[in-house]
Amino acid sequence: MQSEIILNQILILGVLALIGAIASRTGIITEILKEGIASLVFNITLPLLILSSFTSLDVTFELLRNGLLVLILSFAALFFFLFTGRLSSLAQRLKKETAGIHILHTAFGNTVFLGFPLMNALFPGGQALFYATLFYLAATTVMWTVGVNLLIPSSSPGIKQKLKNLLNPNTIAFAVGILFMLAGVNIPSVINIPLTGLGETTSYLSMLYIGSMLAQADIRQVFSRQQVYLLSLNKLIISPVLLIIVFRSIFNVLSLNMDPVAFAVVILQAGTPCMTIVVVLAKKFNADDNHAMENVFISTILSLFSLPLLYWMIGAIVF
Repeated sequence: MQSEIILNQILILGVLALIGAIASRTGIITEILKEGIASLVFNITLPLLILSSFTSLDVTFELLRNGLLVLILSFAALFFFLFTGRLSSLAQRLKKETAGIHILHTAFGNTVFLGFPLMNALFPGGQALFYATLFYLAATTVMWTVGVNLLIPSSSPGIKQKLKNLLNPNTIAFAVGILFMLAGVNIPSVINIPLTGLGETTSYLSMLYIGSMLAQADIRQVFSRQQVYLLSLNKLIISPVLLIIVFRSIFNVLSLNMDPVAFAVVILQAGTPCMTIVVVLAKKFNADDNHAMENVFISTILSLFSLPLLYWMIGAIVF
């Protein structure tokens, strides 16, 4: 039943992405509008989705305990993916400008534009979004400290810029939501209803943005690079499956219990397709941004099959 839900949800998101791609190809979504959609999601709708979801949660010891486990496992997953990405790049003898992108795209997925809407749809109620935000915080921290240096170390952002990237509307919404949740603050319905409604548009706007990005890929070249498929295989299947086995083995040895939803969120967020922001970073640091776009395109398409498979495996082992 749950596998059917995730498949349906991914297909729904796929239809939305297709609409975005068509709108981009026909000129309805221009480059300026595309960037405007991304800015709207990142700075307004997604923070509101996080805030409204957190304020609806009841604080319990189990929620906080699982949240701490999610944070620990998120950092572990990210560094594990960085390691497997490094091994993969060395095995393929990739050039420097391609290797950095390969490692970054192995480690960092589309946890915001795809992961958040998917987690919120699969596990409604706000709890999964709480865990997904913790994973996002871990990913953002690693991305702007360790990850970005993989492109061109000499041009990496300074400490102030890294802190600025960590401090954004989503992390602020997370902090405010946590405070409201712990303090038991109830937002008046006249305010909460429009904030919640606007936050719920995140899924639709996010997928329009992804679709418009995918429409920019050169279809004739995107399917020709072998390393794109090897990256997707590692990013979407091999590394997440190894994570499931390793984490479950550790839990069994240490006799630890974890909320199945929290565990599922960590694995599914880790297994999301390649992060779109890496394309922008690649262009900024004079790396191979065309290759980065190819990674995003192929991994996003293949995630339609890999995410249901991952969820099925999680369900067979955990649920």
